[in-house]
Amino acid sequence: MHTRSFLPCAISAVLALAAAPALALDIMLVNDDGCNSDGIQALASVLQERGHTVSMYAPSGEQSGQGSRLTLPKGSCTVRFELSDTDLSGAPVGDSRFYCIKATAVPASDSCTAESHLPLPFLELGQTVSASPGDSAFIGLTAFGEQKPDLVISGINAGDNIGLTANYSGTVAAAMTSLRNGVPAIATSLSVRSRDFQPAANFVADLVAELERVADGGPLLPAKTGLNVNIPAGTAKGVLFTQVGTDSTIGVADQLQTDGTYIRAYDLKLAPEGVPVEQITDEATALREGYISISTIDGDYNATSAPQAFTRLKLDSLAEQP
Repeated sequence: MHTRSFLPCAISAVLALAAAPALALDIMLVNDDGCNSDGIQALASVLQERGHTVSMYAPSGEQSGQGSRLTLPKGSCTVRFELSDTDLSGAPVGDSRFYCIKATAVPASDSCTAESHLPLPFLELGQTVSASPGDSAFIGLTAFGEQKPDLVISGINAGDNIGLTANYSGTVAAAMTSLRNGVPAIATSLSVRSRDFQPAANFVADLVAELERVADGGPLLPAKTGLNVNIPAGTAKGVLFTQVGTDSTIGVADQLQTDGTYIRAYDLKLAPEGVPVEQITDEATALREGYISISTIDGDYNATSAPQAFTRLKLDSLAEQP
């Protein structure tokens, strides 16, 4: 694996060359913290300042940890999605191209009644809730029609999305939804230790400009290939190209109670461990040690050729013979 680090001054020098985009991109934003969260609003502002055309299709309320969940029809009942200019609390989102996605349980036929089994997560017919990150990404890409955005950016999330926990992340899932629909995507997250989204937004905008510069008019990223970017609190020591890995800085711990139930709490591993930079290969270690981590993610569920060949060899007797 190729790991590369830059001192903070080198980061600025390299990315400053691409700070102003050669061509404005059509960028769609999504997240799991909600359409009025600080992270997505900060990122939208910076991207617009850089000359990009920015649209937002984000959940109308908090949807952290929802993974790839889609709100699906159930029998004779279904879901109506609304592209609203306010979040669930009624607060306006601010820009005519920014949408808060709401979901309402509605009948698909007359047989859908208050007693029907409703789609999750609805408790009653007519109830309006926030769409999930996956819902929002799908709605946004559908609204674009045939002319898809040049890039989807998910985030900036308030908290790390690293290692094993990335599987449950709505931020990462929204990016993966875009990848599976043929649109390049970047999942972006800021350490749980920080709420200063401005430096993170500047870095993401610089990253986009560098992708555009290197692409030289071609695809920003290879087909079904995306990035998972995690940014530490404070001034980063540099940038590392990492693997997602199995470690995580934020996990969950289920604690057995005397009545047989379980109480869920966060399991945090945030303290630096003094790992030398040349030994850092995964996202969690990079973030703990104060580096920005960039991991390549894949929107294709197919295994690579070696695991496929192994499986077929082991299960050859089950396959139809010519």
